[in-house]
Amino acid sequence: MEQGIQHQIMNLFRQADQSFKRAVGKKVSDTGLYRSQHRMLMILGKHPDCFQTELAEKLDISPAAVAVTLKKLERAGYISRQCSPEDNRMNHVVMTDKGKEAIDVSLAYFREIEDAMLMGFSREEMALLENFFQRIIENGENYYHSL
Repeated sequence: MEQGIQHQIMNLFRQADQSFKRAVGKKVSDTGLYRSQHRMLMILGKHPDCFQTELAEKLDISPAAVAVTLKKLERAGYISRQCSPEDNRMNHVVMTDKGKEAIDVSLAYFREIEDAMLMGFSREEMALLENFFQRIIENGENYYHSL
């Protein structure tokens, strides 16, 4: 395949991702959460009562970065941390009602952003786009694991 078109496609892929992240950042700014805090809450919403170590793996960040973000979220009342009865070194992260409410608001924001970004696409075009992105992701994962 021609190198110029490959570069252009990957550049557009990154730009679409950046556009989505910027929209999310701007939309959630009124919640008082930073994007990294928001991202962690969304993971916690999908995986309730998970451990800090699991969060670090899911977010692909260091355990220290998780600890700093969790401390801020706990101080703001979005989560609480409880020692595991099986192992005092492990902390369960539990979503509070305030955290659950923030997730509900965020999910509505995501739907709004997704609607705006995919406006004018037919179902067939979205199905093709989904297939293309899945293939790009799979190829990227295969390449990553081959390194």
